[in-house]
Amino acid sequence: MQILETGAQNILYADEKLRQPDGFSGVLLLLTYAPMQIEADRRVMCAEAGDALLLREKTPLCCSPVQGDLLYDWVLFDAGGDRSFYSSLQIPENTLLRFGDTAFLTALMQQLCAEFYASNVKRSDMLDCLLKALLIRISETGGPISMQNAAANNDPHYEALVHLREKIYANPQEKWSVDMLCSEVSMSRSYFQLIYRETFGMTCIADVINCKMNRARDLLTSTAYTISHIAQLCGYDNEEHFMRQFKKNNGVTPTVYRREHRE
Repeated sequence: MQILETGAQNILYADEKLRQPDGFSGVLLLLTYAPMQIEADRRVMCAEAGDALLLREKTPLCCSPVQGDLLYDWVLFDAGGDRSFYSSLQIPENTLLRFGDTAFLTALMQQLCAEFYASNVKRSDMLDCLLKALLIRISETGGPISMQNAAANNDPHYEALVHLREKIYANPQEKWSVDMLCSEVSMSRSYFQLIYRETFGMTCIADVINCKMNRARDLLTSTAYTISHIAQLCGYDNEEHFMRQFKKNNGVTPTVYRREHRE
């Protein structure tokens, strides 16, 4: 196995996003130490502290903190000639994995990162052993978070909320309102707003805006559409309203963002 890049105890600030629109040229292993929202493979996942993700090669990724700054470890690798070994572990890709104890994983990640930047004679052999040990431990102790077992709070509405959130992010052009969202899951307005925030760490409207801003940023950097057309595709009837909200959430106007981030 070949480790391409790695990092331990990286900081993702509250106002930042980890974005890779075209995915990575290898498998990414991500371990977070605080709640993180992860968009991958057209899914929105809510990771808790200690969760891990093995991201399949070329899968678009966007990660953001849920509350404040967060720390995370990561390693990008190519299974190469050891692909049969990697496949034999049967670790689910593009799926959140949860562990009862992450201390051993953390220690392995830190040791792997230190070895990667060292100049030891047996560096490549050590890295191969450490990565395999890390993957074996993940295969033995990590459990995929399905709709059923992810609801650690035993909330009977958890599955409906997750489906609703996936629908929101799949349809940023919709003019979502609290009443529309409540009707989708047949809940009262006050109860829905309460459990949505408790489940995802933000209000439903803040999440809707976040979804629209994600779509707007992608369109600004990947298309030549006018600002007015992008506003419409993100569910805004008023271009000025869109521009104000974009600047509030991104610090710059759509035009400036396009100029600074255009591929």
